[in-house]
Parts: sequence; structure tokens; C-alpha cells
Amino acid sequence: MNSQIPTTFQAAPTLGEPYIGYIRVSTWREEKISPELQKTAIEGWARRTGRRIVEWIEDLDMTGRNFKRKIMRGIEAVERRSAVGICCWKYNRFGRNDLGIAVNLARLEKIGGQLQSATEDIDASTAVGKFNRAILFDLAVFESDRAGEQWKEAHAHRRSKKLPATGRPRFGYIWHPRRIPDPNRLGEWTLQDEWYEVHEKHAPYMEEAYDRKVNRVGFNQLVHWYNALGLTNSRGGLWYVSGLARYMDSGFPAGLLRIHEPSCKCAFGESGRCVDNRYVFAPGAHDPIISWDLWEAYRKHREDTKKTPPRARKATYTLTGLTRHELCRHHLSAASDSGRQDGKNVRGHYLVCGQYKHRGKKACPQNINARRLDVEAEVFAWLAKEAAPAIDAAPATEQAAAVIDERAAAARERVRLQVELREMDKAIDRLVTNFALDPRKFPADSFERVRDQLTEKKDAITAELNKVVQVEAAPTAEDFQSLVVGLVEEWDTLLAEEKNALLKQVVRRVVVGYADDGKKRNRGLVVELHPAWEPDPWEPIKGEVVARSDVPWGDRQPVEMGAGRM
Repeated sequence: MNSQIPTTFQAAPTLGEPYIGYIRVSTWREEKISPELQKTAIEGWARRTGRRIVEWIEDLDMTGRNFKRKIMRGIEAVERRSAVGICCWKYNRFGRNDLGIAVNLARLEKIGGQLQSATEDIDASTAVGKFNRAILFDLAVFESDRAGEQWKEAHAHRRSKKLPATGRPRFGYIWHPRRIPDPNRLGEWTLQDEWYEVHEKHAPYMEEAYDRKVNRVGFNQLVHWYNALGLTNSRGGLWYVSGLARYMDSGFPAGLLRIHEPSCKCAFGESGRCVDNRYVFAPGAHDPIISWDLWEAYRKHREDTKKTPPRARKATYTLTGLTRHELCRHHLSAASDSGRQDGKNVRGHYLVCGQYKHRGKKACPQNINARRLDVEAEVFAWLAKEAAPAIDAAPATEQAAAVIDERAAAARERVRLQVELREMDKAIDRLVTNFALDPRKFPADSFERVRDQLTEKKDAITAELNKVVQVEAAPTAEDFQSLVVGLVEEWDTLLAEEKNALLKQVVRRVVVGYADDGKKRNRGLVVELHPAWEPDPWEPIKGEVVARSDVPWGDRQPVEMGAGRM
């Protein structure tokens, strides 16, 4: 029976050079070649040439413009001599980026590996074959660049209509896509205006998630809560921490669109993210689910969380994540050894400089040993004797008055920018409408040029508006009055984690240092607090780097230790 099969199809599957079969399905709709088709072609190539496929690697719905793909695993396998080469359906499946193709192909061929195409019969061992393969790669890069330009134009058009760059469902909303089935003609489609409608049942859960996060509930707990309720993400699957955090950070439930800053020249489209994290928020056409105040509170919470070390986000002690060494400005950590306080063992008895402890004197010239309970007592004394009375009774200082004036000026500037932003939106709408009605009256390329100019101006106004809003939201001492008074009154009844969460809203940091003799433990120790309503004394001015040793500590009296509060 085998004698009737052509010899070209009789290669034994266990013989021949071992190859890795690589399958990539593009994100570009016109290139969604099915994995089954690619696999069949590669298997046919292996039978024709007497090679064998020892492993399959699939990158489904992946772009070829970067090499953050599983193909890197195949190159590593060739380097380990597990295979002699990689075979793909066409050369353009390997990649569509000039630099990435050159680097990874050189890496493959440096160790004697080969890249083969199942449908393009080219012998790359000859000069002519290399030339032909280079032409195919150049064509692939050209097609990818052309498709990228089309996507950029599509995204710019959607932004001009205040829609997200990618049209898809969003949690908390009902998506009404532009293309829908025609109810009168079976199998036909009709077009409508795309828009997002607030989902009456899901929207309250989205608002509750923001509220819980602002009140120090972690994303992991929110994900468990959503999944337990049976709430699915926009793709109908389970929620994950990364997905929920990304969606909440996007500002979409606040009626905003998160847009990459047009003036940034990074490879945003190819890398998938901005390396400088340059994004702006622009108002969208959809109605918000959460209030502006809740959105601002969430953003502030997220910024504060980013500055807090992961282990300090769930506090063990009252001052976890708040204490800093005055000399090197590094976080102080609770020592692992125990001490005695009123006949009881106390965990984390001392606060020590982590920089000195782990990196030595070159990182920080002087260690610090402060009894944690004594520092906590000083914090309570500051709240009770200085913060609360000063906020309650003292008249507004010149500094506070200046802050109030600055906030008022920012409010006026915000109104002006909002008016200017609305005018820019109207100008873009008029331009798009006129072009849609009669595109012939526009000279060649003029529509795209003017549209891009208006979009850039709009993004610049939005960026300025975001800065002004931050200034307008700058806190004053009076904003913290009820919080400070309540913290003092309930100090003895609150848990350490609760006190820590409240303190992080009141003070920026608790600075601990030595006033006189730093060689004696618990002597000459000074504790200073930086309130949240005052300008940050450690904040660099206009981007200047302030040397930590140059910041004056001042003439302050040392704390009399030993009166720790349990």
C-alpha cells in the first residue's frame, strides 16, 4: 500500500531535522489567517522536505510589530539545540518590524539556526535567496506601517467624536455599536450612531468599587467581590486584579477618555504603552457613573499607594509606611527583635534605618534606633496639642491664605479652559460634518492636517485643565479638621491598621532624626511631622534634585523618651 504513495510524502515523522512550527494570527482583521490553515501548510512543508515538527508555538491575535511574543521561546529552543530552526506559514508571520526582524534573525542564524517559510520556496543560504527574503520582509514592514497609519486615522476620528479608540463593551455601560444587524433584511447590516448607555444594574457596583477602593479596600478583595456576585468583565469572563485596576484607572466610568499625549514621540503603537507614562484625560461623549469628587479622591489614593512600599500597604503598626530617617530620607522599618514594655513582649520594638541596615554606611552614614511606641506617642501628642487646636482656633495664616487665593485663581482658570475646550470640540465637529457632507470642497490632505492640528490643541487644553484641577483641589487645614479631631478622640479604640489609614490622610510622613549626639540610643531624638495641608518641604522645586544631606534639620529640642503610649 505504501508503494502507491508518492515518495515526497513518505518521510517518517521520527526522522529528519527537528523544527519548531510557529503560528501567528494577526490583530489586523485582513490578516486573520486561521491557525488550522497555517498548521496544515507547515505540516505539508515538513512532509515534502523530510523535516519533523517537534514543537508548536502559537501566538494568537498578536501583532508582528514587536517581539513580546512566544516566538522568543522558539529562538531560545534553537539556542539550546532542541531544534535546528523555525518554520512559519509565511515570512511575515515571523515579524513586521525592521529592527526586531534584523536582531532576532541574526540571533537565530548566529548559532546556525534557520528560518523557513512553508509557502515561500526561498533558499536563504544563497545571496539571491537572502535578497528575495529581505524583499518579502520589507513588504511585510510596509504593509504593517500602512495598516498602522490607517488605525491612527481611525483612532483620531473616534477621538474627535469623543469615543474611545477601540469600540467594545465597557462594564457599567450598554454599548450601542455603529454596525448592527438590519431588522428588515436578514443577513444585512445597518449603521447607527455609536454610543454608551449607563447600565442601571451594573453601574451601582462600579460606583461602589471606587468608593471601597478610596476607603483602602484592595483590588484583590474587589475582584473576589465581583466574581462572587457573578459580575463578569466586558468579555464575559472572570475579573482579574490587573484588568479591574486598568479599567478603573482609565477614568471611563468618570466620563473620561485616557489618551496618549500626541506630542510624545515614543513608540506607543508598537510597544503597547508609553515608556514615559504621558497620558491625558479628555471628556468623553458618554455619561459618567461616578462623581468628579470621587474620581479625584480615587486618583489621589492611587498616587499615595504608588509611593507606599507593597509590604506597607496593609499596616502592621500605626506608623507603617510613614516614618522616614531625617538624614537619608529612607523608610524606617520595625526591627524583628522584641522588646519589653510594661512586662509584655512588644513586636517591632525599635524603628531602624533600612538603608543603613541593608546597604551600610555608604548609603547612610548613621543608623537610628527609636522606640516605636515613643514615636507613636509623639505623633499623638502632635495631633492633640498642635494639629487639632491650630486648625480649630488659630486664624488663617498668610500661607493658608495664599493657598486659598491660588485655588480661587485655579478655579477661574478651569472655567476658562472648559469654555475653550467646548469651543474646540465644536470646531472639530463642524470640520467633520462639513467634510462628511461635501469632501470635494477640501483640498487634498487639508482635512487631515487641520483635524490633527485641532486635536493637538484640544489635547494641550485638556492637559492644562488636568493641572489646574490638581491645584484647585489642593487641601487646606480646615479640610482636615473633623478627621484630626476624630482621630484624637478615638485613638485608643482604633486598631493599628485603622489609625495608619487615617494618619496617611493627615500627614505626608513622620521624620525621625537625632538633634545632638547620634551615637547614644534613644537620646537626642527628634520627631517632626509634615502635614498634608502644608507644602511638602521635601518636594524638589522646578525639577531640581535636592541633596538629602543639604536639607536643614533646624534647632529643635530632643524628645524626652520613655513615655510610650500602648
